Amino acid sequence: MTAIVLAICAAYVALAVLLLSMGLSARVAWWLKAGAIVVTSAFFVEAFFATKSLLGWPGSGHLPAKFQLLWTRVVEPDAKSGERGAVYLWVEEVDENNVPSGTPRSYRLPYSRPLADRTSKARDEIMNGVPQEGTADDITAEDSQALTKSTDNLPEGDSSQPGTSKIEMTEALRQAQHVEFRAMGPPLLPPKP
Repeated sequence: MTAIVLAICAAYVALAVLLLSMGLSARVAWWLKAGAIVVTSAFFVEAFFATKSLLGWPGSGHLPAKFQLLWTRVVEPDAKSGERGAVYLWVEEVDENNVPSGTPRSYRLPYSRPLADRTSKARDEIMNGVPQEGTADDITAEDSQALTKSTDNLPEGDSSQPGTSKIEMTEALRQAQHVEFRAMGPPLLPPKP
């Protein structure tokens, strides 16, 4: 990943040099040329730090449909600070033969109590030496409607009192995937002749 960040930065440098060489030879006021140099340099520095900050952060995209769960971490919501909470999963995609086939990746899922409970249970199984397999499906429209009905009945927090602000999680939960864990099965081997 570091090589990719360096390649992106090198591409920005090449574009900056090309732009500045064309701009310096143009018949334009000197203050426009100076402004172009400053703006181009600022974008180069911003792109370098923006891409470098992506290294090691968990993805928020969709989980693979089938994966091996390597480890988890559950961060509970905190009403006092307004943090929504999250469930972090470190997973490795599994192919059709039940063999891990990818590079391990970290994912951040929106916090929900059922997901946190399932994740903690799966982590305990991993600690007991039982590898865990996970599946991720998109939440259906019916599940989303049921979720909306169940969260509509939640009490509103009183934002005038410290530590009692409402944590809005309905929208994050609507975009989540349904994740299940079970013991990892053995790899599927081809039949012997």
